[in-house]
Amino acid sequence: MAKPEKTIKPGFSKRETSKITLPGKFIISPEKFLISAILLFTFLMYAGTLKNDFLVGWDDGEYLADPSVSGEGPINTSLIFSNFHLGMYQPLAVLSFAVNYRISGDTAWPYILTNLLIHLLNTLLVYQLLKRWMKGYFPAAIVALLFAIHPMHVEAVAWISTRSSGLYSLFFLSGLLAWDKYLDEGYKTRHYLIALSFALLSLFSKSMAATFPLILFLMDYLKNRRYSLRLITEKLPFIVLSVIFGMVAIRAAGSFGHLTVLEQDFSPLQRIFLIIYGLSFYVIKMIIPINLSAIYAFPEMVNGTLPNYVYTSAIVPVLVVAGIWFSGKNHREYIFGGLFFLLCISMVLPLFWSRVFITADRYTYLPYIGLFIIPARILTNLFESRSTLDKTNFRMLIFAAGLVVLMLGWATAKRSRTWKDTPTLLTDVIEKKRSDADMAHGYFYLANYYDAANNGAEAMKYYNLSLSRNNNYLLALNNRGILKGKTGDFGGAVNDFNDAIRIKPDYAEAYYNRGVAIYQTGKPEEACEDWSIALKLNFRPAGDAINKYCLKRIMPDFGNAGSATGPVGESETTDTNDE
Repeated sequence: MAKPEKTIKPGFSKRETSKITLPGKFIISPEKFLISAILLFTFLMYAGTLKNDFLVGWDDGEYLADPSVSGEGPINTSLIFSNFHLGMYQPLAVLSFAVNYRISGDTAWPYILTNLLIHLLNTLLVYQLLKRWMKGYFPAAIVALLFAIHPMHVEAVAWISTRSSGLYSLFFLSGLLAWDKYLDEGYKTRHYLIALSFALLSLFSKSMAATFPLILFLMDYLKNRRYSLRLITEKLPFIVLSVIFGMVAIRAAGSFGHLTVLEQDFSPLQRIFLIIYGLSFYVIKMIIPINLSAIYAFPEMVNGTLPNYVYTSAIVPVLVVAGIWFSGKNHREYIFGGLFFLLCISMVLPLFWSRVFITADRYTYLPYIGLFIIPARILTNLFESRSTLDKTNFRMLIFAAGLVVLMLGWATAKRSRTWKDTPTLLTDVIEKKRSDADMAHGYFYLANYYDAANNGAEAMKYYNLSLSRNNNYLLALNNRGILKGKTGDFGGAVNDFNDAIRIKPDYAEAYYNRGVAIYQTGKPEEACEDWSIALKLNFRPAGDAINKYCLKRIMPDFGNAGSATGPVGESETTDTNDE
């Protein structure tokens, strides 16, 4: 058992004279012992993920099927950097998958191990950066520990497809560390260029890195730099890069259909409250990380009104702002932490466009660092004032802190097992019963999983269950219609497509698929009318169908649903690993 040679106060001095003697007379400083213990504990909490598998139908399979990842021969770097992948521009993440594939093929654990190693490196970077920002290793260690083992970060580590979250954070934190040295060590050009290079690498990993120059301005506030023209001009190259990559990200998302209008029509005021709800969600989950899920659907409107809990959630940011405002001597540090969180999370708040879900655990991976600063400073202040505390109270404080760490570690280890495979993950979503909307999504993706595995009976069961929770679920109607068509129930297929078109009159895929089903019943003229409508709605496969079947009268069939070529039923799975 390790024993300190003498008791020290974890303060903020540059030199520490005490040492810890480990078994075998190995001597280590308390600082190195602390961060080493954090890294080891983190690895042990995540070790179970190495037994997990690829999440087929939950993006992992799509990456493996990507020719730029699993194609034969040398890695085609130019192809990776010149294309979008699943509606995102994240070439470094895709490149890392290609390297993984060349090393281990379709064996899952090396991919997961890579994610875990990146997470450990990020934990170390968080520690090094916060030690500079908070002027001591003790508060930095608290932030690093919370970052390392918080259950909300499991998704970003255990899910292979979220490699981009860990990778962009790795370069983002490295860039901030270089910039901090640039500010503190005489504005050396070397540090400036290193920071700029890491910012570029971060942008090549994930578009959320576009907030990098905003954090640089925030660092000016933390360090109380006086306003000058230099504060603006020195950041211009970072701003230009962020704007360019932001435009690329919007184009990538639009090409894949990420930037679509919400199926529910929210007013501007309702959208504001949805943003506030999203922020409140993340704050609450940081403090009480229970009932976590891979799916958080948008709140369901009732008679054009959002649920009351969306509006009442506004109390959370009000309380946070009030707490920071009256925080006393650490006022500036708390404001910095709150704004760090807000700026970093801003790109994934629910604005006027929609991805599938309103929030996601992985989005907190980097932003939570800001919020973790607040409890880290509070605990550090308490620890430093231990001489004024009653011994019993101090022991209770230590016991409570240790208990919280163990509970977080246990929750993280348990949550890691949820990501074992696709059925396990989606079953967890369904069993949580957070809302009908969440369950409808869970059933839908589970149906897609079984449909891809050619298990039509299970797929049909889960499509039906999905629609039992949300009878207006467009994607479920579309995919169930295709499945009915594949089994010869063309009348049932047409009914599903009719319902989808009734709900969304400009739903191009439904027109196309209804045309396929109608053609099967021997009504080519009606089918061609549907395909013409789909083509007017810019659905490209409809043009192929018109050219091949409306002119030549060749009978199409549903064949392999989801194929992108030929007049077969077009199924929708929707991407889940969105920015």
